[in-house]
Amino acid sequence: MDRRAFLQAMAASLALAGTGCRGRPPHGIISRVEGTAAVEVEWFATVMPSEGYGRGIVVRTNHGHPTKVEGNPDHPESLGATDVFAQAAILSLHDPVRSRTPRHAGNPATWEQFAEAWEIRRTRFRTNSTPILAILAEPTTSPTWLRQIHALLDDFPSARWYQHAPLGSHSHRGHLPEFDLAQAEVILTVESDLLYRHPAALRHGRALAGRRLSEPGKPLPPRFYAIEAVPSVTGAVADFRLPMAPARLSAILPAVDRCLRDPAAAPGLEPAADGFVRDLADAMRRARGRVVVSAGPACNDRIRDWSDRLNLHYGRDVVRWRRDVRSDRNPRCHGGLADLAAAITVGEIDTLVVCGLNPAYAAARDLRYGELHARIPFTVHLGEHWDETAMLSTWHLPEAHFLESWSDLRGAGGIASIQQPVRLPEAESRNAAELLHYLRSGTTAGSETLVRETWRAAGANDEDRWVSWLQRGIVDEPMHGDEFVTPPEDGTAELPPSVGKADGLSALFTPDPNVLDGRWSANAWLQELPKPLTQLAWGNAILLSPALASRLGVQNGDVLRCSTASGELDAPAWTMAGQADNTVALSLGYGRRSAGPLASGLGYDANLARSAESPWHTAVLALRKTGGHALPVCAQGHFQMDGRDLARVLEPAIASPALAPAHRTSLYPPRAGGNPAWGMSIDLSACLGCNACVLACQAENNIPVVGREQVARGREMHWLRIDRYVTGDPAQPRFVAQPVPCMHCENAPCEVVCPVGATVHSSEGLNDMVYNRCIGTRYCSNNCPYKVRRFNFLDYGGDARAAGGANPRVTIRERGVMEKCTYCVQRINAGRIAAEVAGRPLRDGDVRTACQQVCPASAIVFGNLADPASEVSRRAASPTSYALLDELNTRPRTTYRAALRHPPRP
Repeated sequence: MDRRAFLQAMAASLALAGTGCRGRPPHGIISRVEGTAAVEVEWFATVMPSEGYGRGIVVRTNHGHPTKVEGNPDHPESLGATDVFAQAAILSLHDPVRSRTPRHAGNPATWEQFAEAWEIRRTRFRTNSTPILAILAEPTTSPTWLRQIHALLDDFPSARWYQHAPLGSHSHRGHLPEFDLAQAEVILTVESDLLYRHPAALRHGRALAGRRLSEPGKPLPPRFYAIEAVPSVTGAVADFRLPMAPARLSAILPAVDRCLRDPAAAPGLEPAADGFVRDLADAMRRARGRVVVSAGPACNDRIRDWSDRLNLHYGRDVVRWRRDVRSDRNPRCHGGLADLAAAITVGEIDTLVVCGLNPAYAAARDLRYGELHARIPFTVHLGEHWDETAMLSTWHLPEAHFLESWSDLRGAGGIASIQQPVRLPEAESRNAAELLHYLRSGTTAGSETLVRETWRAAGANDEDRWVSWLQRGIVDEPMHGDEFVTPPEDGTAELPPSVGKADGLSALFTPDPNVLDGRWSANAWLQELPKPLTQLAWGNAILLSPALASRLGVQNGDVLRCSTASGELDAPAWTMAGQADNTVALSLGYGRRSAGPLASGLGYDANLARSAESPWHTAVLALRKTGGHALPVCAQGHFQMDGRDLARVLEPAIASPALAPAHRTSLYPPRAGGNPAWGMSIDLSACLGCNACVLACQAENNIPVVGREQVARGREMHWLRIDRYVTGDPAQPRFVAQPVPCMHCENAPCEVVCPVGATVHSSEGLNDMVYNRCIGTRYCSNNCPYKVRRFNFLDYGGDARAAGGANPRVTIRERGVMEKCTYCVQRINAGRIAAEVAGRPLRDGDVRTACQQVCPASAIVFGNLADPASEVSRRAASPTSYALLDELNTRPRTTYRAALRHPPRP
């Protein structure tokens, strides 16, 4: 046997040996490809829960191990894209600190022991209406879960159902506005992160980006206005943004009404707000019928009534109201968390079951929920982690990950999908529907059985139909909730003043963009991911406007004590350009007391200063420096371009040939043009700066997590970063996001300085890294003007790579070598092999990089520059296309198209 044959045989043996652990379930699940024969790579359609709604995804498995999540192109709420949370779900699936066994009073126990303890109580609840059983859960759209809770309420006379939405609700009075951003001419958001934190955010991002792509000759994109106190992902891409504290909305919004009724009316505001309101009212009158107004979950009911009224009068062609498919206003629900706390206070609750929530941490301090929870004689907590609520519960039960169990969910538009598992569970865990079934009946039923019973009437017993649902990820039944309604109009209602004085200091409570309310705290990818606007990682800070920081004499890192009527907290300060003056922003999700070794004690707990009556903003009683200093970890040290033309912004319909890269004389020898010649184009008009591409790159390429200390030293390992630039007045700046991968330069400065030839140029234009040649001189990194190379200083571990979640087609690098973007060369090779097997040449679109595939805005395009008909060639030839640092004559294969932003009307 020669050497090649020996290595092939050994590789096959190792591959077979590696599939014996936790592979795919033995039967039941259906891949996207016809047939179910075991192959190396399979894709499975399923659905991911997101604040109770469902988003269609497909999951790649390699030899039965889930390694990557992508959007389901057949699902209307994802359209082939995903967000950072879907990408991070793979790491959560492989989380080593997830609960594995039940616990009784904190001690290891078994499901059998829980069954014995529950059977006594179950008999009492069936026959007696005195002891009250309470179920607390997050609102959901799952038909199977709702069927189980209704059955439990029917069987147990004393049972009560409470719901708690820690992140708020985007529906209003039971109706969810549905926006058609592809047809809108004016968009106004009021404290609404429409493109990032919304059940239809991916759909919104795709629709808006289609209107804003830098296409010469295209109709003008919609005029985008945002009113918000703290910059959000959505506000950062708006054409016009008005920083405004919540207490001032009662003056701004009536001024909009006055200017809509009378064009000659004076808003009566300060100059900046006056011009914003006049321009907005003028634009809305011109675009009558095609106006979208969105008020976010932090707005009170009267403001949301106001947005509904404007949509009725000015947005009839682009706004519809659908009955919300989430269970927020279910008539059988007994109330929210405050109602449950009141019932516990008077001793009404005998037994409490908490499904998937952590109220002992996430509840407002004045509820004193932890103390109340501990009073209940018998408490059950179902969760993925041993968290703050689990510690106070009589029983903690491990919850199954959504990629390990069967369920079902509806998207924001009502369409249903079956959630099928993609691997066997790592432990004996249950999902919420299984637990409810057991609590009611005392018998165990598999989650697949429960789901098929729910959908029997719709055809689940028809095997061909069931297989079709699983393959496509969509249930082909009439859309539930497809009844569009018209909300009642209250045109005489006056907007009441918000909490706090208009000239006082207000505290705003915002879910952290990476860990939300703390539910993602244990995910290392999200902890290390720079937050979209502040670029902070591994913690949170008190955000202040530059003007307020100047008045208080506060520098970044100064520890402040913020006091409200509910409590006080200490945290480091961080100045945020574009934040409303007289406001401090407190982010939720940190200061955890029990979240595993990764996140426990990281940052501060904003819930300590929060009240149940006003959960999103409150008055600040005092804000002062403590004398301490703790500089937060930030991945970007400078946010200004300082006169350099890096991220370019143009007005619509302007196409300047000066943006085209110039051809300069070079000392580098000319390179023969190859075919294919791989290249990339990034449209800054479409880019949302949502960071989905950064996490997709990390998941695809086995990029390690380095930890808080290393990030603080500037040693983050992400192969793709998003630079954030702030231009103009710091009080009302313009934000621009610029993704920066390896440029794959034709005249690559890194290649000529490598003493061992570890960085080389391929015939297809890729700047390749030969890892086993690299000796770690870092000369290439020093010579790279784009700073896109990452050095493996240490032997990093403890992430998905060590737990079976690594992509086997990408080499896991060892300590002491340089890493960087490769244009996903493994995907290029896979596309080439597939084309050869099919007996055809590579076509445009056969190869999609991880960052391109995940992008909800289609901002990134990859392909063959040697093909003049390819999309990347067409974009690169656009008059708005340019090369980053083109004056250096590196001739990068990655180019950009300038962002388009409307100028204010004269």
